[in-house]
Amino acid sequence: MGKHTDQRDRTLMLARILQEETDDKHPLPLAALVTRLARHGVTAERKSIYRDMAALRKHGLDVTFRAGAEGGWYIGRRTFSHSELRTIIDAISVYRWMPEDQKDALLDKLAAMAPLPQRKSLRRPVSVRRRAAAHPDEVRVAIDRIHAAIQGRKAMSFVPVGYDKGKGRTAVGSRRVITPKGLLWFGENYHLLAWDHRDRTLRLYRPDRMSDVLSTGMPAQGPEADASLWDAAPFGLDPARRERVRLRCCQAIAGEVLDQFGSDVVLVPEGENFTVTADVVVGPRFWGWIAAHGDRAAVIAPPWAAKLWQERYQTGESIPNHRPKAV
Repeated sequence: MGKHTDQRDRTLMLARILQEETDDKHPLPLAALVTRLARHGVTAERKSIYRDMAALRKHGLDVTFRAGAEGGWYIGRRTFSHSELRTIIDAISVYRWMPEDQKDALLDKLAAMAPLPQRKSLRRPVSVRRRAAAHPDEVRVAIDRIHAAIQGRKAMSFVPVGYDKGKGRTAVGSRRVITPKGLLWFGENYHLLAWDHRDRTLRLYRPDRMSDVLSTGMPAQGPEADASLWDAAPFGLDPARRERVRLRCCQAIAGEVLDQFGSDVVLVPEGENFTVTADVVVGPRFWGWIAAHGDRAAVIAPPWAAKLWQERYQTGESIPNHRPKAV
């Protein structure tokens, strides 16, 4: 019984050493493995280690051996590659809907999935622009309940909230009953597409502006919503404001245009300028972006938008949020 126990201890200890200390750039030769086992009070011979490596391979661990003076044993394929772990960790580092202590604990767990030589390079400092107004725990609870309602095809209710001058959350309306249709992500915030039972229409809600989110037990209501129609376009989500526009821009802002409209758009040369055509949500964000560039960008189509831009840009008047009824 004791012999079998020692064998299991040795095999498991070898798996731990390989997982924590090795990769293709940091293999451990046989002598180093024997030394590390001895530090843990486990004795081993060359043949027993070979048997252990074969057993680990048999049970799915990608144990690899490289011959040569700089060779040895190491773990090849892992659950996540180094680049995959780095991507996950970077994404979580800038995710603002998680308390900092929980975020740090999660990042430590993810870094521990890599061997020791790689861990330092995984925790790269990232500056987060700003904190969320709502507490992350409140938003996460709301998101969990929204998902439960969607999966259970049930309605839910919530109290809409805003913020007072003291930055305190305060109710700004009575409890509303909705049927959630899907969650969208835009502008570093969650947005909920839902059927409003009172107004009988599809609307967008911000989960971080919801309080006391509850399941009603009522069956889902409203039409099935095509979430693809609500996918984010530049400057917003609302499909009712989506328009195909053409802009004339100077070369100096080509990079900013690609940032806003994506690398798939075509920049058509026009003298010292270029034109670009894209589907955007024509609203305050769009007009604000155009205005911020002064004479370096102008709307040239559709005609109603071009006319508005020419008239309002000349006078400095504000531009309406929606397309005029009569053009």
